[in-house]
Amino acid sequence: ASEDKTIRIWEANTGHQIGMPLEGHTASVKSAAFSPDGKYIVSAAEDNTIRIWVANSGQLVVAPMFGHTSSVNSALFSPDGKYIVSASEDKTIRIWDANTGHQVGNPLEGHTWSVNSASFSPDGKYIVSASWDKTVRVWDAKTGLQIGKPLEGHTYDVNFATFSPDGRHIVSASGDKTVRIWDLQSSQK
Repeated sequence: ASEDKTIRIWEANTGHQIGMPLEGHTASVKSAAFSPDGKYIVSAAEDNTIRIWVANSGQLVVAPMFGHTSSVNSALFSPDGKYIVSASEDKTIRIWDANTGHQVGNPLEGHTWSVNSASFSPDGKYIVSASWDKTVRVWDAKTGLQIGKPLEGHTYDVNFATFSPDGRHIVSASGDKTVRIWDLQSSQK
């Protein structure tokens, strides 16, 4: 994902580019990620859109997904590949149907500043988000409701948060130069 508005696929072993750049975004691309089966790529950009591409052809799967009112900082597939979660400078997290490109439910709201990242738990039941408001939040992916209180402790923007492979912990990275590990069960009491 690049400020030149393109997404490029690279051969991991050789570092050579595979195929042509994926083009269509009209502003800097903030993130790009493969679907769990590797057949698709989701991208998020400063043009307020999310796009899904066929990885081996570069064709768009559905029309660009609009809904965020500001730059989209990240977009990732759910573990089963059926949904996409996006995080935006508009302070919201949104869930999308990966097959249709339609938004699922209402935006997840609660952060007071730009949301930098959002990702699903390994079982797809939860979403964790990280924000410039110095918090990490956990959400029920089905209802969109926040679970428990915000995870607080960072003293600067939280740039990224994700679940451990077993879904029991969250790791977060911040501009305060720290990485924190959170026990999901004890932090939600």
